[in-house]
Amino acid sequence: MELDIIHLDMDAFYAAVEMKDNPELVGKPVIIGGLSRRGVVSTASYQARNYGIHSAMPMHQARKLCPHGVYLKPRHGRYKEVSAKIQEIFCQYTELVEPLSLDEAFLDLSQNDRNSLQLAKEIKRRIKKEVGLVASVGVSYNKFLAKLASDFDKPDGFKVISPFAAEKILFPLDVSQLWGVGPQTEEKLKRLGLHKVKDIAQADKHFLIRKLGKKGYQLYNLAWGKDEREVTPAGPPKSIGKETTFRFDLDDKAAVLENLKRLSQQVAQRATKKGVKGRTVTVKIKYEDFTEISRSKTGERYLEAQEQIYQVAEQLLEDIELNKKIRLAGISLSTLNHSDFKQLKLFD
Repeated sequence: MELDIIHLDMDAFYAAVEMKDNPELVGKPVIIGGLSRRGVVSTASYQARNYGIHSAMPMHQARKLCPHGVYLKPRHGRYKEVSAKIQEIFCQYTELVEPLSLDEAFLDLSQNDRNSLQLAKEIKRRIKKEVGLVASVGVSYNKFLAKLASDFDKPDGFKVISPFAAEKILFPLDVSQLWGVGPQTEEKLKRLGLHKVKDIAQADKHFLIRKLGKKGYQLYNLAWGKDEREVTPAGPPKSIGKETTFRFDLDDKAAVLENLKRLSQQVAQRATKKGVKGRTVTVKIKYEDFTEISRSKTGERYLEAQEQIYQVAEQLLEDIELNKKIRLAGISLSTLNHSDFKQLKLFD
């Protein structure tokens, strides 16, 4: 098991870019996100995190915790530009780059003749020297452990998890730190008396499968440091979607439909840009109490035009109860035909 898989995670990326472009912000609590009453935090600098601010927190709550913070609207075009420069560095070392977002990616360095640990350190140094930003890096023999390693010693971390150290590092961890364990799965595991990764590793595998299905088998393997997922370069999308959070919760069906029409147009434009069509339309609704519901319909013919997508979305909305105010609506197109897929640059 060679240490060829690395995970790079840019530290507080959006905030770091803002501080790079405006040095007067260095050392201040910088919070990036939607500035409206209903906005949420996208990224917070480490100074802001000292006040308890974190990603996805409602902006009004962040302002209460840190009223003197610097609140900025995201500049996505700028972040993509900086991210592309980091991507260029990655591609000088390997073709096996799997981006997870603008600020993190997996790299498989097994095809490079040089020592992977030295390469990981070199990539980290080059990002700091050439881009002016700091990355935390994890190195291991699979994706799960590499990503886990990059979370150690943030910011500016560098951590290696070898096969000999995996068990010692994994077993004391809370089950929530296993890949794929969200709040619901965590609660279910702890109801079963499984609080630490060690508890899952030492549990009966068949018991886990009975209680959790396929996920039980996956978690058992992860608890023992096993992960066979390969680093997969970016390829054709599996779905194309767009959603919007309303400025005010809506209880008017006509207003919801008007927004679905606009979202249909945006999805159609994205599909045209990528040269794909889809047979499945999905409508997602988030209510005022943050509960979510979605409805999908798959037809026999491929859709790409705004009118076609909206027609299906309108039908789907009829199957969704509008007995509560609606906070968010979204539309996605899936079951795509990739025959005319246009391979855009990663950040197009």
